[in-house]
Amino acid sequence: MCYVVIYLTFTLLGLFYLSRVNLFGWHWAFWVLAAYGVVVTPYLIFRLVVTYLYQPMGDLGYRPFVSVVVPVYNEEGGIGAAIDSIFGSDYPKDRLELVVIDDKSTDGTLEVVRRKRLECDFKLVELERNMGKRHAMAAGFRECSGEVLVCIDSDTVVKPDAIKLLVQPFVDEGVFCVCGNAAVANEGMLDNLLARLQRAWYADSFRLRKGVESLFGMVICCSGVLAAYRRDKVELIVDEWVDERFLGRHFSSGDDRQLTNRMMRMGGKSVFQSNALAYTIVPHVVRTFLIQQIRWGRSGFRGMLFASRFFYKKGWVQRALFYLTLFMTFVSPVSFLINTVGLALLGQFELMGVYFLGLFLIAILTALSTKLLVSYFSFKDIWYRLVFSVVAVGLSFVYLYAWCTIWKGNVWGTR
Repeated sequence: MCYVVIYLTFTLLGLFYLSRVNLFGWHWAFWVLAAYGVVVTPYLIFRLVVTYLYQPMGDLGYRPFVSVVVPVYNEEGGIGAAIDSIFGSDYPKDRLELVVIDDKSTDGTLEVVRRKRLECDFKLVELERNMGKRHAMAAGFRECSGEVLVCIDSDTVVKPDAIKLLVQPFVDEGVFCVCGNAAVANEGMLDNLLARLQRAWYADSFRLRKGVESLFGMVICCSGVLAAYRRDKVELIVDEWVDERFLGRHFSSGDDRQLTNRMMRMGGKSVFQSNALAYTIVPHVVRTFLIQQIRWGRSGFRGMLFASRFFYKKGWVQRALFYLTLFMTFVSPVSFLINTVGLALLGQFELMGVYFLGLFLIAILTALSTKLLVSYFSFKDIWYRLVFSVVAVGLSFVYLYAWCTIWKGNVWGTR
């Protein structure tokens, strides 16, 4: 109820403002700002409201044979914990197999994995040369016998019930892929401001955004942290997926988004399970974080362009949500540039204030909604989420750089 009051308050304030100004006296630049706001603001508020309707699927007792695929490269510090968490799952051991693929690591990763094989039984694939994550995953898929493929990053630890809950949506034959939930694992580094900010960011990025997308069976990207796919569907597109080209070049990055895209292109639904939780390590050094964001910006650009070629065939609601997301993704950084640098050059500082006020109000609503919907999100995290909104403004320039250098980048890792 309090959120209804907040939404109504913002609406009344907006109407009051409009009643106090001369519309015909506005500078043309304000119309640019207003046009963008008319499209994006209602969409953002729609997502914040509709996300309350999302509920994950509980345990229905469904236990398909599952193959867990873990590609790894230079992750000697985390791969052991990842393997331990998989075998510590409460999923029936006779319905679970693990395939670990070493992509020619140059540190002690392979030795750690070999030692783990002495403790528990799983398949190990050792690639003869470094091929990239996508090729490593494909090599793992070829060794799998399960009807469901569960992909887990090598720096990730899954909760005991995560795999069990992740596969429940597959009782619906129309579901081709499922995205798990992710939270920040490096708790010991949460005194690090960057890690804290990402912890707050991950909370709403997964629960709020993917929750809305899941309601319409169109989670745009099943995160590589924890995701599951129907094996028979993956087999239909794996060769095309591995051999992906953009501007004449092979690309290995963006594997999770492009695998999700191909599942949805075949007509399948992509859904989110917020109760299937995994903990992943995030960058805690600014330079590493920026490198990660550049890579994500490039792969997101390619992935959204790819999806735009088939989403027009979906239902009208899915089409509207996807193309609004596409518009917001690509136009927001440009809008920020126009409404800051552009307005400053024109001397329209009052209009800049209106723009930043709108960003702040949306950030407040997002943080408060996340507090209600995410159990571990504290009141302190509200402030971190607001601070991250300031960081996100700076990331606009990072994404613009990523898009302008779209042909670059084809590397492993996030840290």
